[in-house]
Amino acid sequence: MKDWTIQDIKKEAEKIETSRNRASNLQNPYNVFTAWKMSENDHTKMFLALMRYQNASGRYLLLNSFLNRFAKGRDKMIHYQNISDVNILFNPRYKTDTANSFIDGLITFTANGKRIAIIVENKIYDAPDQPNQISRYIKHMTEDERIPVDNVWVFYMTGDGSKEVDAQSYGNNGNVNIGNRFVPLAYNSDIVNWLKNDILEARIYPEALTGVVRAYVESLEKDLFAEDDSDDSRMNMLCNSVIGHHNLKKVTTDDCDTLYAFRKAVAEARNQMREYIANGSAEDMRAMENLYTIIKKVLLKVEQLAFGKFEEYTIELLNEQWKKELKKRGGLQWTVGHRGVSGEGYLQVRLGNEWGTAHLEWIPINTSKMLTGTEYTLELHVEGNVALANKWRNHLQNNAILLPKDASLGNNCTKTVLQYNIRTAKPIAQMKEAELKDLLESIYLKELNYLCKMLINEFGAYKV
Repeated sequence: MKDWTIQDIKKEAEKIETSRNRASNLQNPYNVFTAWKMSENDHTKMFLALMRYQNASGRYLLLNSFLNRFAKGRDKMIHYQNISDVNILFNPRYKTDTANSFIDGLITFTANGKRIAIIVENKIYDAPDQPNQISRYIKHMTEDERIPVDNVWVFYMTGDGSKEVDAQSYGNNGNVNIGNRFVPLAYNSDIVNWLKNDILEARIYPEALTGVVRAYVESLEKDLFAEDDSDDSRMNMLCNSVIGHHNLKKVTTDDCDTLYAFRKAVAEARNQMREYIANGSAEDMRAMENLYTIIKKVLLKVEQLAFGKFEEYTIELLNEQWKKELKKRGGLQWTVGHRGVSGEGYLQVRLGNEWGTAHLEWIPINTSKMLTGTEYTLELHVEGNVALANKWRNHLQNNAILLPKDASLGNNCTKTVLQYNIRTAKPIAQMKEAELKDLLESIYLKELNYLCKMLINEFGAYKV
C-alpha cells in the first residue's frame, strides 16, 4: 500500500482544484460563496451572522426560528420567544486543564429567567473529533460559566449527516451527558431546508438578507452536495489517479484499503494545515478541503454499491414477511445500521432502534468484504447483558433442531449467542438483484425463519 507524502497529496489537491474550477466556470453562473470556497470557520461565521439578525423591534427572529425548528419539543426546551441578554461569539477561548482551546460558536441568552447556553460545533467537512471535545465544552459551561447542565445545548452540524460524534468526544462521561439536548444536524438537509422554508419562503425579511441567503443556499446545493456529471467526472478522475479504476464496483480489497488510507492521509494533511493557516483561508487549504470532499464522495459511492441493495432488500424482505406480527406491535419495523465500513465493521439487523435487545449482526462486514469476499458470518447478538444472552442460549439449546446446520452457539462469556457461517458463489456486492434477493430470502425467511419469529415474539419481554 502506498504511503503518501504531503507533496503527493498537494499534487492530487491541485488536480482536483483545477478540474473543479474548470467545471464551475463552464456550468455555473457566478456565486460569491462559490468563489469564496468557504472554510469550516467561514460556515460557522455565516451561521452566527444569521443568528445575530434583529428586526426593527430588536427581536432575534432567526435565532427564534432556528430554536423553534430544531429544539422545540426536545427535553425541557420550550419555544423561547422572549429572550434577552443575547451574546453570540465566534471561537470563544476557554481554559482546559492542559491548554487554551476554542469553541466553534457559542450563543448565550436569558429566557424565562434562565441562562441558556448553545454550543455550536461545526463539522461540515467532517473534521475529526478531539478527545473529550464535546464533554470539555459542556463542562466549561457548567463549571466555569455556572450555567446549569439542564440549560446547556450542543448543535453538532455535519455536511450530510453521515458523520456521528465520536464516543471519545462525547458520551463516555455520564456527568456531562445532556441527552436530548445534543442535536445532530446536517447541512444538506436540515440547514438547507431551514434556510429555504423559514427564511426564503417566509416573505417577512428584507432583500438584503434573503439575497445573501439565496446565494448561500445555491452554493451549498451546487458545490457541496451536488451529484451531477461534473462531480462524477471528478470522482472518476480521482479514482483513476489514485487506484487506476473507473468501474467502482470492481475495486479489489487492496483498492479499498488504498482509498480509505488516502482519505486518512488527506484528513491528516488537512488538519496539519489548519494548525498553521489562520481560519483555513489559504489557497492550498481550500484545495485540500475540495480534495477531501471528493474522496469522501468516492467512498460513499463505493459503500453504497457495497451495502445499498443489501440493506434495502434486507429491510424489504423482513418487513414484508412479518408485517402482520409487526403491525400487532404498534407498527414496529426491522431496521439496519452499520459502522466501520473501512475496517472490521458490523451490520446490525434489529427491531426498531432498540440497541439493548437481541439482534442479528453480520460481523465482521466491511466494504472490501462485500465487494470481494465469499465467506460471511451472521450472528445473534446481545450487547452488554450476559444474563439476557444466556436466556437466549438456553432457549436455542432447547430448540436447536429448528436452526440451520451451520449454526453454533457462542460460549457463555461473550455477547455472541449464535454464529451462522454463510458461503456464497460470488461476493454479495457482485450479485445480480435476483441473486441477492434469493440469497437473503434463503437466509432470513428459511434458514433463520424461526429465529426471526422468536425475535419478534420476544421483543419487549427480552429488552434490557
